[in-house]
Amino acid sequence: MVPPMVKLSALFLMFFSAWQVSFAGRADGPLTPTMHTPEPAFAGSGTVVSAPSSGAISGEISGEISGAGSSRKQPPATSQADDPRTVDNWLDMMMRSMSQQNFQGTLIVRQANKIQVIKVKQGVTTDGSWQIMETLTGENQKVIRKDDKVTTIFPAKRLVTISDSVHKRPLHAILPENYRKLKQYYKMELSGQDRVANKVTQIVQMIPLDKYRYGYTFWLDRQSGMLLKCDLMDEKHQVLEQLMYSNIKLLPSAPEKGIDQRLLATYQQVNLQDKSETATKLWRADRLPAGFTLSRSVHIPSQHNHSKTYHMVFSDGMALVSVFVEARGNMKKPVLGLSSMGKVNAYSAYVNDTYITAIGEVPASTVRMIARSMRPE
Repeated sequence: MVPPMVKLSALFLMFFSAWQVSFAGRADGPLTPTMHTPEPAFAGSGTVVSAPSSGAISGEISGEISGAGSSRKQPPATSQADDPRTVDNWLDMMMRSMSQQNFQGTLIVRQANKIQVIKVKQGVTTDGSWQIMETLTGENQKVIRKDDKVTTIFPAKRLVTISDSVHKRPLHAILPENYRKLKQYYKMELSGQDRVANKVTQIVQMIPLDKYRYGYTFWLDRQSGMLLKCDLMDEKHQVLEQLMYSNIKLLPSAPEKGIDQRLLATYQQVNLQDKSETATKLWRADRLPAGFTLSRSVHIPSQHNHSKTYHMVFSDGMALVSVFVEARGNMKKPVLGLSSMGKVNAYSAYVNDTYITAIGEVPASTVRMIARSMRPE
């Protein structure tokens, strides 16, 4: 059970956005971002609705996503002998299509017994690419990603927030350009074919080689390489989260954005600026899972006083773990030990009279190892 503490709950929301749209800010909460008031995630911000009863979603969709939260049923094995494409070929196709393909479709996001439906558009022009996501369940919100900016529209509140995209996770899993290095930590293999959104797909699996990271299964359109479905699985092969397009249309040119700029001009505009400051390395992790390295080190304002909180990010290229280092005096009722919320795990401990929290979309053993091994330089 997650302790009812604002700080830790806010941290969970920060990491509830893997392969989902990250909102630029809550319309009903504080609009000045700090470590303890991060922007909530698309499917973790309180707009997720419980799975609808019969008739709310078609039988085809319900059948496709029924595996979320349980072991994924393997599709019938099919021979790859008639297709010379390798795992690397398929992953290269996926990366190209996700950055270069114009499309629009309906995405279903499922975690346990909760479902969210999102309308997605992507356009690629000479000015660059953009993506628009609109919730079709819960509170009406639109998220626009363009270059290094994320704009979130709250029509009911006549509010627009603007923030940097560098700290926002993309809608789908994005492999690093040097993803082949991940083969040291994940087994990548082809696993037959299946049908998603009325398209024949190739299944590609990323199976972790240790207990410190989650696994992924991708369903790729055999014609375009588009990622049509994705499962995030824990170390017990349970599906923690599933994303699937119920319908998708690949387009020869960018779709219409459907944004009324004149109407937006009448909304309240809030700029959510990144207040972090690049910091020299003050702490280190004496133990890290294989492949995890420090990718970011910054100071961010503390919610409790005028002091700074030290924030470090460790990654293997796919999985991310954030570590927050805060003075003991800042914490009135600290939470110690392990806390979990779905796919997100956090571990907090005192090290040298300093409060340490490691949190991420990784197994509990990973955040526990990192938090316990933190030491000052």
